[in-house]
Amino acid sequence: MERGLARKMGDLGLLGINLPASYGGNPADWVSLGIATEELAKVDPMAAHLPALHIAISDAILKGEEEVVREWLPGLINGEKIGCMALTEPDAGSDVAALKCKAARNGGNYVLNGEKAPISFGRQADVALVFAKTDPVPGVRGISCFLLPANLAGVSRSPLSALGNSEGLASMSMEDARVPSNYRLGKEGDGFAIVMGLLDITRVGASLIALGMAQSSLEDAVSYARERITFGKPIAKYEAVSFKIAEDATRLEAARLLCYRALSLKDKGAPCTKEAAMCKWFCPEVAVRAVHNSLLIHGFVGYSEEYPVEERLRDTIGEELASGTAEMMKIIISQQIIGKIASPFD
Repeated sequence: MERGLARKMGDLGLLGINLPASYGGNPADWVSLGIATEELAKVDPMAAHLPALHIAISDAILKGEEEVVREWLPGLINGEKIGCMALTEPDAGSDVAALKCKAARNGGNYVLNGEKAPISFGRQADVALVFAKTDPVPGVRGISCFLLPANLAGVSRSPLSALGNSEGLASMSMEDARVPSNYRLGKEGDGFAIVMGLLDITRVGASLIALGMAQSSLEDAVSYARERITFGKPIAKYEAVSFKIAEDATRLEAARLLCYRALSLKDKGAPCTKEAAMCKWFCPEVAVRAVHNSLLIHGFVGYSEEYPVEERLRDTIGEELASGTAEMMKIIISQQIIGKIASPFD
């Protein structure tokens, strides 16, 4: 994504929704962030990732010292700086406790060593939110959160490619990268709590991005079904086509309401981890089905690069993986409803 687009989004206030005005933010609510994300995804799913990502990163930065907040937050809000989240590792995705990236205190610095991949916006990012082990204690208790300027000595990045939109996708390696101690966000060991709070935002965001792409694909299918003539009549007259459209429209509406329910709970200050996990399981699955049906309704032109639906299909599959798989979301939902007895990890 071009930096000019990020700045335009910043000028519109899209990167500062629900953040303090004293840093250039746009105090609103989480539902507003959802609306902005979904509408952007209808035309540019890559750009649609940036508001929720920047706002989640900014929310974590607010847990840091005032000097660091003032150094980085205004630039992230106005789009002059681009941020990324470096949580996942080659051997640690949903299993956050398996992180191998380490941060060791050394005088007034922390020395970071490890690899993070894949990272959205990793190629363009000026700063990364990095989660690393500061304590070898087993489990998630020893994880801390750091703000890592991407131009620090010892930090290197490599581009990655993927089935869908991989613009900006990268891996990040840290070899004795020295981060000032005031760039730690929160206390040592707070990293897991911080990332769990951020994931509620990014999971609903990923869900709405998938739904935005699916909605555009559904609307394209409706237009095509009205215009495409076979056997002397529009294919919209055939129930094999019209029923697909009716079913997908219903599922998309239900999925959308689930997302805004989760965001409305967050606006009220109520827990929404269960609802965010429900969104992240259900919405991408519904979206992939709707986009696939749109491609089938279009026939070969939908499969070709002549229409955008084939690209959307690849990109919606990516949203099934972002911020946690459906299987992990079902575990979270089960634990929230039944209790820890439902955890398979004990």
